[in-house]
Amino acid sequence: MRLEDLSELQLDALREVGNIGAGHAATALSQLLGRPIDVAQPALEIVPLVEVPAVFGGPERLVAAVYSRLLGEVEGGILLMASRGDALDLVDLMHDRPRGTTVSFGHAEETSVTHVFAILQAAYLASIGRLADLEVLPAEPAFALDMAGAILQVATTEVGMFASSAALVRTRLSDEETSVGMGLFFLPEPRSLEVILGKLGMV
Repeated sequence: MRLEDLSELQLDALREVGNIGAGHAATALSQLLGRPIDVAQPALEIVPLVEVPAVFGGPERLVAAVYSRLLGEVEGGILLMASRGDALDLVDLMHDRPRGTTVSFGHAEETSVTHVFAILQAAYLASIGRLADLEVLPAEPAFALDMAGAILQVATTEVGMFASSAALVRTRLSDEETSVGMGLFFLPEPRSLEVILGKLGMV
């Protein structure tokens, strides 16, 4: 089963997973920071892998990304990306600083972004696991600050043999002053996608 072959009902099931994942992410981040963090209701679409860099302005656009392989009963990968500017704003949001305070990436900034992205990845995977009664875990996250095309090439080295499309979840993190856009790309192995939808009663 391929993502691009899903019916509208099956896509609705994945959207519900995304909505629940956003709720989990908002709760986790709010508890971490001790103040309300909103995670906007995500919009889900199926995107051919070759078109993923265009989501961020083209293959040469500089982005921050965190990639994890999937472990457990679901195989594939999960990639979370944000433009460099949004990633810098994210660092300010997480440290409750005025937007524009952080202007470059160092080790501390990479650590902050990796931590937040890993929380988001885990929240969405937990929603799949709970709804579908499956064990779905992310491997150790890997951070990269590079051109979108280069990051995609590395990520699809592992999944490109079996995936031609990704489920893109667009969402935003925000507090009272700052809003940060990002995209989460879910790259399930076709058999794993069939398992998920089967557990959701959508096969």
